[in-house]
Amino acid sequence: MCRWVAYAGPDIFLEDLIFHQENSIIHQSLSAKHSEWVTNGDGFGVAWYGKRTAPGLFKDILPAWNDSNLRSLASQIQSRLFFAHVRASTGTAVTRTNCHPFTYKNWALMHNGKIGGWSSCRKEIESLIHHDLYHHRQGTTDSEALFLVALSSGLIDDPRRAIEQACGQVLSVMQRSGVDEPLRLSLAVTDGQEVWAFRFSSDGHSPTLFYGTPQTRGESTDADMIHTIASEPSDSQAHHWHAVSESSGVHWKSGRITAFSLQL
Repeated sequence: MCRWVAYAGPDIFLEDLIFHQENSIIHQSLSAKHSEWVTNGDGFGVAWYGKRTAPGLFKDILPAWNDSNLRSLASQIQSRLFFAHVRASTGTAVTRTNCHPFTYKNWALMHNGKIGGWSSCRKEIESLIHHDLYHHRQGTTDSEALFLVALSSGLIDDPRRAIEQACGQVLSVMQRSGVDEPLRLSLAVTDGQEVWAFRFSSDGHSPTLFYGTPQTRGESTDADMIHTIASEPSDSQAHHWHAVSESSGVHWKSGRITAFSLQL
């Protein structure tokens, strides 16, 4: 599987969360604590928002712990909202186009999990992507396909409903294809202003998902403001981390988290 972290709050340097944490995502790329896959070395990606509407994007196939360019960029770039992801391939090629996050205009998505039986149901799932969006398909992953299916299902207008609908469509395809493997996901999606994160599986064994407030160099006047959503906690201070339950999601807006149940 993969590991990811989403930040939204006062401007901080990317390195504050990507590198300078007790259990940073770089540490997780070598030794994840809440995953069946301990090592996540099949590439990485960062999407960050600045003064432009669309996010900046940097991805490569090197292991995150071994990329000096990532370390240099993370020490220089400040952002109020960014996604970072380290990849463990579930079968598709290790290429830059298969690394997360995936972007479309001002939107970005990253995913941990898999669509079971991807090779046998890929064609039918890709057929769910609207004709006007299909040319944005760059890689071969199930994650990117899910993003484009969600965009086809109205992600821009209603992210929560679009993800639910996309997952429902994917489950129907898997059932028709006789797939025995589960659909599992923890994913985050943003329009550059708000963040939605989802945890779901068809077998009750979803990848983990947490939100909390690890210490950074960002300035905040409200100690109750949440700024981080992640696959696993980035430090051992349990008092400020909260687990997202199975078949649930959270919506981040202006430092506040609203939880919701998925309707699937």
